[in-house]
This record gives sequence, C-alpha cells and structure tokens, in this order.
Amino acid sequence: MKLDVLHVLRSPGTQYPFSVEQTMAPLDISGQEVSFDPVKLEGTMMAGSDGSVTVDGSLSTVAHTSCANCLAPASGTIAGEFRETFLFEGDPEDDEIFAYTGSALDLEKLTLTYVLLNMPSRFLCREDCVFAYEDEDEDVMMLCQDDLNVQRPFAALQQLLAEKSDNAEN
Repeated sequence: MKLDVLHVLRSPGTQYPFSVEQTMAPLDISGQEVSFDPVKLEGTMMAGSDGSVTVDGSLSTVAHTSCANCLAPASGTIAGEFRETFLFEGDPEDDEIFAYTGSALDLEKLTLTYVLLNMPSRFLCREDCVFAYEDEDEDVMMLCQDDLNVQRPFAALQQLLAEKSDNAEN
C-alpha cells in the first residue's frame, strides 16, 4: 500500500491524519506458517523542510497459525505503535532507514517490521491449552493435563511458594 504524501509535502510542519490497510503475505516463522488479516495503520504524518516525512501512529491485525502446544488453529491480536521518518530518495536497500521516491510512501517495509516486532513468541488456541499427543489405540488426539508420568521437579517449590503467599496474606 502506498500512502500519498503530496499534500503533506506542500505544507511542512503540518500534521495530517491517515488511515490505511496493508495486506501481508503469509510468512514462514520458525517453521510455522503465519497468515495475517489486513493490517490497519492509522496516525498522523508530517513533512520536514528537508523533504522527509514522519509517520506516527499505531497498527493492528490478527495473526493465524497453529497452537504451540496442540497444533490446533490459533489466532492472536498484534498491535503496536510506530514513529518513523521516511527520507526522500534514501537508499531503498538500506535496512536501517525507510526511504521513498516520488510523492508516495510504500508502507510494506514499515508494516512488516512492526508486525514482527510486536508478534507474540507463541500462539495458543486458548489460554489453558496444554500439550497433546496421539493415542495410537483410539486414533484420536488426547490432552495431557495431568499425565502422571511427567516429572515436575519444581512442584514442591511451587507448593511452598503458594503456602508462603497464603501465610503472608493472613
């Protein structure tokens, strides 16, 4: 998505509101395919006397992938704030800056950068999701909330901390 800034460039120092939607192609992140709803970007833009354009705002979208625990479909909201300056005729190959030519800002690099910066490290299908396994006898997926064969080396410590917390409240 390109954001037309011609009217902004004609009035340096004046803030103008913007609201656009940017589409993103699915990404392969750590072996998981993540797809996205259209990313909504909104905020203000202002031109500098040197031809630079500063965009200040927020973005939001929903990411879709597999649950980190049970591999069921999972979604998560991604939201974040940004403030970046686009340099006129800067090097478009330089990963450290945002550049533009003509009278339009290409928001693809900004969108990708801030979506990745604000993406959660794990997606869960629900908050209390636990790991799963396949039961070979019944050919179904089973949830393993209270698997007795799993060692929990810190269970005693967790119990002591809970008791200490209860005693501190009394």
